[in-house]
Amino acid sequence: MNDVSGAGSLTVKQRMGRVLFPRMPITRFLFDQLRVEANAAVAWMETSMAPGVRRRLKAIRNARGLLVNVACGPQAVDGFLNIDLFPARPEVLRWDCRRGLPLSEGSARGIKIEHFVEHLETREELPLVLNACHRALAPGGVLRIAVPDAERFIRAYCNGGPSLYAELGLAELPSDLPTKIDVLNNVFHQGHEHRWGYDYVALADRLSRAGFSTIERSSFGNSRLPELGLADLPMHEPYSLYVEAVR
Repeated sequence: MNDVSGAGSLTVKQRMGRVLFPRMPITRFLFDQLRVEANAAVAWMETSMAPGVRRRLKAIRNARGLLVNVACGPQAVDGFLNIDLFPARPEVLRWDCRRGLPLSEGSARGIKIEHFVEHLETREELPLVLNACHRALAPGGVLRIAVPDAERFIRAYCNGGPSLYAELGLAELPSDLPTKIDVLNNVFHQGHEHRWGYDYVALADRLSRAGFSTIERSSFGNSRLPELGLADLPMHEPYSLYVEAVR
C-alpha cells in the first residue's frame, strides 16, 4: 500500500491506465477517487445480491477465533481472512473496509492493518474502522497497525543527516523526489492516496477514543499475538511505526 519512492507505488492497472488514457477531461485525483467509489459500489452489489458472496459472509459472521488482514492489497496471508476493495487474489473478500468490517462482535482474536490507516480520512473514516475493530475483537484480542512513521521522516527532514534517511530505506533520495521536502510530501500525500500522517501519540489517541485501553509501541515481527508479527511485510519495515492495542 505504500512506497516511499513514489513511482514504484503504481499498480499494473494504474500504469496501463496512464498509457491508455494519457489525457482525460478530469484530473488524475478525481479519476482515482471515482475509480475507488465505483469499486465500492460493485462491492456493495456483490455483498447484497450475489448468492455465493452472501453465503460466504454468513459463514464469516458465524466463525470465531478469526485472524483478519484488513485492506490486504495483493499481500494475502495464509490462515487469515483477507479483505480488500480490490481483490487481487481469489481468496480475498471484496469489501469496502472504510465502512466497517463484515465480522460479528467478538469473533476475531487478531486483526492486522498494515499501511491502510494513512489512507483513511481521520475524522470520519478512521474512527469508524477502529470502532469496528474494537467490536469485532474478542476480549484480549489484538489489533496491530503499521503506518509510515511520520515522526521519523520529520526528524530526517529537520536534521538532514544521510544516516537518518538510510535508516528509512533511502540511502539515496529517489530520482523523481530529489529533495527532502519531496520525500516528506510523499509520506503525507503519496499521489493523493494518503490522507494523514501519524506518530505514536496521534495513533494512540485514536485507539484510545475507540475504546482500547492497552496501547503500546511494537516492532517489526514482534507481537503479543505471534501470528500477527509473522505476517508483517518486510518491505515496510524500514520506515514503519508499529502499534498494538488490546481489547
